[in-house]
Amino acid sequence: MSVKFFESACLFIHDQGAPGSMFPEDPKSFIVSGTVYGTSGKPRTPEDVLKDPFILNDIESDASIIGYDREDDSLTLIRDPVGASPLYCAQTSRGWAAAFDLRALFKLIGEPKPDFKTLYDFLATHYRYVFRDPERTFHQGIFQVPAGCFVVIKNGSPEKKKYLDLSLKGDYLDLSFQEAADLYVSMLRENVSNRLAALKGENYAFTVSSGLDSSSVAALAAAELKKPLDCLTVSYGSSKGTPYDETAGVKALMEDTGWKLDPLEMGGGSFLKELEELMELTLAPIVTVTWLANHRLALKAREKGVTRLFSGLGGDESLAGEFEHFFLFFADLKREGKTELLERETSAWAELHSTPEFPKGPKVRDAYFERNLDFQTGVIAVDQPRYTQFREYFSPDWVRENEDKLEAPPMPTPYPYFLSNRLFQEMSYETSPPTLWSEALSSRAGGIKGLFPMASPRLFRLALSLPGDYKYENGLTKMIIRRGMKGILPDRARLNPVKTGFNVPLDLFLRNESAARKALDLLRGSPLPALGWLKKGALEKIMADHLSSARNNMMLLFPLIQTALFLKRQGT
Repeated sequence: MSVKFFESACLFIHDQGAPGSMFPEDPKSFIVSGTVYGTSGKPRTPEDVLKDPFILNDIESDASIIGYDREDDSLTLIRDPVGASPLYCAQTSRGWAAAFDLRALFKLIGEPKPDFKTLYDFLATHYRYVFRDPERTFHQGIFQVPAGCFVVIKNGSPEKKKYLDLSLKGDYLDLSFQEAADLYVSMLRENVSNRLAALKGENYAFTVSSGLDSSSVAALAAAELKKPLDCLTVSYGSSKGTPYDETAGVKALMEDTGWKLDPLEMGGGSFLKELEELMELTLAPIVTVTWLANHRLALKAREKGVTRLFSGLGGDESLAGEFEHFFLFFADLKREGKTELLERETSAWAELHSTPEFPKGPKVRDAYFERNLDFQTGVIAVDQPRYTQFREYFSPDWVRENEDKLEAPPMPTPYPYFLSNRLFQEMSYETSPPTLWSEALSSRAGGIKGLFPMASPRLFRLALSLPGDYKYENGLTKMIIRRGMKGILPDRARLNPVKTGFNVPLDLFLRNESAARKALDLLRGSPLPALGWLKKGALEKIMADHLSSARNNMMLLFPLIQTALFLKRQGT
């Protein structure tokens, strides 16, 4: 065997080929993307992780590692615990290639054809299912090492193992509500501190929204640094009528803390041209348009000399911050016979979070129960309205062909709580993998590395072990951190009940007739119409339905545009 390390890639050759074609022995034995932080009082190194990947369950690390064992003549590929640092691999006729980014991998093996199964899920299901198989990518023959796993390649054969253990921890079951809150914030404070300590000499900043997660990370950092923070945010104030703008909440946070804010005002403008340029940088689709805003923010940060951006990614999965999570919390209350608390929390949910478009209440709750949950077995079904929401536009034959070949989305239930099981499913398959995939592509294309103190196996394990009524109170989500951050985070942010969602108003951008026409021309001129995936006239109907507001097709138009650009650059 022969190994050759490059800056962010590696070739592991089992076919020595003709004389003189062998690589000279490389003095390096491993390369790393990211940082192994350890924990307070227990620093760790990449060498420690290569010896025993299982230590990543109990320390902090966002590093993926490629290591070569000369004695054993084996290559080990270790993905970080949550998926913050990509790690790709591909088998060639001469051996294996591995890399931390697609561009480096393609330099070694060439650029492969698109993977049509992944594109099927991207278009005809929902972005949550793009990585229903966490090894897949958008390219044929290119695989990811899944988060929390490692692969050992020996004698030309790979063996995958999972090291990440998020099983229920019995010690946490005896914690009171306040003890759990204090422990969570103590761990998060340590995570922030470790990352700050590793950044000496580097410029960093904090992304903030009006949400609880990013502001909590920033507040803990400010408490340690004892100085005002430099913060970046995206606003959409120029897009009249958008529900996504969080400017008011962010300004309130700045007023209460004295932090410095550099806002990025994002309008529609030339977003189609930007997406085309971004595709040339990322070489693969990003799953939602939010990551176009992330890319713009990364470029702005880089202009300021910033190389690292802190954010609150991971908080929704550990603390149950999405609207759907209420249903699973209610289901746990029902199964536990806590009828009075169930009705009280349902009323608070309806009062705080109802909108004309999305009403809340007992009927909506019970319809979700009937559609998705089995109270006898604990099984959670795939939400069919979400999974099939755009089916009417696609060829039934294409849908049937793919559904017959694909395994059902995985819905494991290893915990005694509906809510913990749903969060585990999202961490493992649905939201964390595509979100972190897109964050890595969009940030690194702007020359930035993201830092996610809340995306931590220690925090995930704590949160999954706790009952749902530790996460909700009087219609408020994420009560563990709300309680724990008392006196650290200003109350206007700490007790803010609004869940905006850090989204981009693409729906409004594409109701501009000029932008809609350009988007439709791009789609018509792409390889998509000739592939037979869409019904005849579907592109025109999709856009017409959106322009007339008969239906908000934002979540379909974006993957269609991304797929069109991807297929075009691939020469499909």
